Amino acid sequence: MKKELVLTLMLILAGGTAARAQQTVTDIDAMPARWDIAGGYNFIKANAPPGDCGCFSMNGAFVGADLNLTPWFGVTGELNAGHATKISDLGQNLTLTTLMGGPRISWTHFRYTPFAEFKAGGARGTGSFFPTNTGGKSSDTSFAYSIGGGLDLNLSQRLAVRVPEIQYLHTAFPNGVNTSQHQLQIGVGVVLRFGSLMPGHHFAAPVQAPPPAATEISFACEATNPEVVSGRPVQVVGTATVNQDRGELSYSWTTGGGKVLGEGRMVAIDTLNLAPGTYRVAGRASLASNPSVASACEVSFTVKEPAMSDKTMPTKVSSSPVGSYDDDPREHLHDIFFNYDQANLRSDAQDSIRKDAAFLISRPDLEITVAGYADERGSAEYNIALGLQRAVQTRDALIASGVPEARVQVLSYGKEKPFCTEENEACYQQNRRAQFLVNGR
Repeated sequence: MKKELVLTLMLILAGGTAARAQQTVTDIDAMPARWDIAGGYNFIKANAPPGDCGCFSMNGAFVGADLNLTPWFGVTGELNAGHATKISDLGQNLTLTTLMGGPRISWTHFRYTPFAEFKAGGARGTGSFFPTNTGGKSSDTSFAYSIGGGLDLNLSQRLAVRVPEIQYLHTAFPNGVNTSQHQLQIGVGVVLRFGSLMPGHHFAAPVQAPPPAATEISFACEATNPEVVSGRPVQVVGTATVNQDRGELSYSWTTGGGKVLGEGRMVAIDTLNLAPGTYRVAGRASLASNPSVASACEVSFTVKEPAMSDKTMPTKVSSSPVGSYDDDPREHLHDIFFNYDQANLRSDAQDSIRKDAAFLISRPDLEITVAGYADERGSAEYNIALGLQRAVQTRDALIASGVPEARVQVLSYGKEKPFCTEENEACYQQNRRAQFLVNGR
């Protein structure tokens, strides 16, 4: 029975060693030291000798050393000494000393190092009574082995506390019964560590990699004029953000009503012949190099019936038109220019507005779009908003001069389509404008 117990415990230790050998150490900060020197207090629940009764306890101390050959496997040696008084009715004392060594497996993981070990060696008892065939003697030696394990709490790279180490200890002193003792040994102490299995390692918490981003692209879109009269275009602007610089983006758009005009991150929706109601536009931004990396957005716009005043032809300001119907309308329309970071009409724009309004009133067949622009300074999103403000200011000035609201649409290109690309004030001024686009031409 004893041999079977020992064999079972050794198989468990060997199995743990084999399983640990298949693991890969990846945490350099948790690498063990080359040498561990331990010492502390031991408590032994013993029955050696004189009888097989488990009838007395011993207090003592231990000192040991571990040589770690790999991050998980090493060898250990330990010296234990304990003393007890009046261990039997005869009143004798006992001092028990063991010196053993053997294989050890451990796993150092930041703050904790659990371990298991098997040790074999010798034991010596002194200051007691050991029966013999001819009488007795006061000291004796015996083969001894132990198996068990414990846990070290790592306080720093060089210092740990052993809490605790628990061993099954077997000795074979003569005791007049069966020459076999089974003892429970519990120890606590401190561990000092020296050397390193890997150069340059340090004791620190493992650094966890940040979680992967949910998506590499975020894409949002909005309509600059979400409510229009049927037949007027709706401008949709998309804004994409990429976690890292991954190259060019591709854009695609679909609409639940009307027709998509243009391409890229800014498009227009033609609402010609659309019934009043609310419609949705869906956009998708993807990496040109990898279309599977993409993000989508959605925005809605509303088509409404034109007001009665919009359906009424305006009265011409004069009996003769400003321009001939055979002329190119763009020859009679004057773009409006703006100051830096401003959307208010300048004093020099008033004459242009008056001439533009007079021409449009004389040509009731024309419908226009006022496109707002900005120079290259500032973010794309900011300049889209600034360009739209400039277009709206120009449109409102035309309406105030008598042009029917239904004939004027607005949109913004921001800094996307510059008229000039040089980096000077004269060029910047060319790009700060509201341009007149004749619909259908």
